Amino acid sequence: MTTSPALLTPALLTIGEMARASALPISALRFYDKEGVLVPHSVDPHTGYRWYTDDQLRDARLIAGMRRVGVPVREMTAVLTGPDPHSRLDAHLRNLEDGLADARAELDRIHRLIDSQPTATGVTLDSWDVRRALDAVLFAVDADSEFPILRGVHIDIHDGVAAFVTTDRYRLAVAEVSVRSNLTVSAIVPLAFARRMRDIAGVVTLTFATRSVTASYPGGSVSSPLIEDGEFPDHRILREDRGATELRGDQLAALLNGATETAVVSVDGNGSALIDPADVVPAERFRVLVDRQRLREAAAAQPGRALVIRASGAALPLAIRTTDYAGYFSYLMPLQAAHT
Repeated sequence: MTTSPALLTPALLTIGEMARASALPISALRFYDKEGVLVPHSVDPHTGYRWYTDDQLRDARLIAGMRRVGVPVREMTAVLTGPDPHSRLDAHLRNLEDGLADARAELDRIHRLIDSQPTATGVTLDSWDVRRALDAVLFAVDADSEFPILRGVHIDIHDGVAAFVTTDRYRLAVAEVSVRSNLTVSAIVPLAFARRMRDIAGVVTLTFATRSVTASYPGGSVSSPLIEDGEFPDHRILREDRGATELRGDQLAALLNGATETAVVSVDGNGSALIDPADVVPAERFRVLVDRQRLREAAAAQPGRALVIRASGAALPLAIRTTDYAGYFSYLMPLQAAHT
């Protein structure tokens, strides 16, 4: 006697067998049942014991893999039942990569905080370098801010470079000076101390202690407590190349010299820019609205003549720099950013 295929009973696995075969703990199988991701083929009405089919083993193994890489539960269901599982997994991978980049940046910041605990040690700079660097960044200090760190100048010394950094949260300015020192320091000095330091003539030696800084020069010295209330923004992450559109020549002049208080920078899909376009630009990729006066102040503070402004995206700051002073640059946040 032959049995009709329709009457065949599928092979069933106990929850323990499914756990061993799929590498999913029994507690996880119960959880995914509750969430509707992997519902057992049948449940004993008296004992509540779950039974699974051989066909469900593949899904269980997929779930185990997705669980190991942190795929959210709702996305697991979409991968198992949706029309394009590969795209969803690729999107999750991009999220993981973005998270890893953020984690690396945060760990770099933590390492610098560990290394920047100042001890009584110093670095020597030429006063002309100090004056030129401070002239390039002091415009971005917010002298009236309620936040102490915004009323100061961040001195970030690492890898033979002393960076002077200021910000008022709308713009950030950086000027880097080469130094012959292996010193690593991250300290914020008050604006009054920075101004005194700017006016020093001759060689300047900055000596950092745990909570203070001293500028020594021929004939005297000046000291100040450090600003310790708050954490200064990390200027290094802004220096990544994002395939920016560069504005020079006539575009630069139109951006800086327009009569209106604000300016629109429109960039199309080919990376070409227009300043204050009269109409919507065909194939516009993004546009940025900026404060012209703040932009002029940033441009005026840059030493040299070869000025370049770079636009990288709708929500990213404009970068202002000169090609002949590679370590001098500033960033201006857009007033608003809108995709078209």
